[in-house]
Amino acid sequence: MATARPFAYNTGSSIDGTEQIGNLAIGTPTNGFASTGLKWWNGPDEDLGYVIAHQTPSGQPGADGTTAYLGFFRSDALTDNSFVSLSETIANQSFASASAAKTWLNSNGYWTSWVSSGPTLLADLDASNSSSYPGTGTDWFDLTSNNNDGTLNAGSGTITYGTTNGGEFTLNGGTNTRIEFTDNADISLSTTTTKTYSIWINASRVGFVSFSDTIMSKQSGNPQGDGFWMGINASNQLGARVTSDGGSTNKYISGIGATISTGTWYMITLIVKVSPDPDTFKLFINTTEVGSTSGGGSSVNDTNDLYLGNYQTGLQNVRSFSGKIGELYVYEGDFTSSDVTTLFNNTKTRFGY
Repeated sequence: MATARPFAYNTGSSIDGTEQIGNLAIGTPTNGFASTGLKWWNGPDEDLGYVIAHQTPSGQPGADGTTAYLGFFRSDALTDNSFVSLSETIANQSFASASAAKTWLNSNGYWTSWVSSGPTLLADLDASNSSSYPGTGTDWFDLTSNNNDGTLNAGSGTITYGTTNGGEFTLNGGTNTRIEFTDNADISLSTTTTKTYSIWINASRVGFVSFSDTIMSKQSGNPQGDGFWMGINASNQLGARVTSDGGSTNKYISGIGATISTGTWYMITLIVKVSPDPDTFKLFINTTEVGSTSGGGSSVNDTNDLYLGNYQTGLQNVRSFSGKIGELYVYEGDFTSSDVTTLFNNTKTRFGY
């Protein structure tokens, strides 16, 4: 059975039981509102694509021969990309995400059936969970079914496990000391969807002179290739870089005014969609956004493994991380500031918040 709902052109007060967007009154798929005295129109089948309703104050011929003061568009498929493409055609501008498109549409008097399904969790590694790390060994297991497991590689230094704060790894900053994840699409940047990397860290040192301590890296150097890097500079500030277009496009964020103190736990979140659109690259400390810019160029091919606590060969002016790591999360899909806050609140207790 088709899923559709009633719409009316309403320039008066909002009607109980409806949603009002601009001059559009929108009912539910199961209720009509004939008693309002307004002309109600049945919208398109929402099972076939995302519907966008719009007002036409000058009127247009309706399906029953009367004048209609509203109309409809529908995306080709029930996908975010199809919805964004239709929205961009309507708005004559580009959108970084489906949620950004919906925000613009609603702000300009359009209603849409698109709703966020929320981000998809691609990797969940928790040092306090024995199913993720049993207390011994070099495997840090992904709690999702995606098998994005990490490997503890002490290199010339050490990685020790402790049960303080429920469970944590301590890295001593040695050469090649890292937790590594084999490259795959889940943990790589994308031009078509947003990727979010969130990690709980407690640094025992910060950057020195022109060198920054590396929290996370998925980028090679000499020459610098596509991917990303995130770390702490000598001013105790969080910084991140995204490189795309075969190494030719670089975007950098430094958390100016926001500092990282040694001996304190922080949830660091990097949100990226490789795109020239604004606000597609964001950086958070706990729940505070400390920087935002565009996510780069039009193509990305970051084929390096993902490292926690160290950097790939050839990167300049960086060094390894000294401190503790407690949790890592990787998500796909729109990740809002509200999502950051929810993740922080769900995980903060064992880190002293």
